[in-house]
Amino acid sequence: MDFSALNKKQADSFAQQKRLLQQLSKGKTVVCPTCNKEIKLVLSEPGYARAQCQKGCTDVLLQLG
Repeated sequence: MDFSALNKKQADSFAQQKRLLQQLSKGKTVVCPTCNKEIKLVLSEPGYARAQCQKGCTDVLLQLG
């Protein structure tokens, strides 16, 4: 079984999420590529933060600490 396509897709997704978080941490305005709504970084629960758009198309959960 050839996993190279799956590995490339996961690597691309990780790189895209990393760029998104870097831009948000610099205070830049980032919009969701799906709905064009602003992506905001919010504390969702103790020890976690969430980068998400208003509609939920983009939703990245981060563990802090």
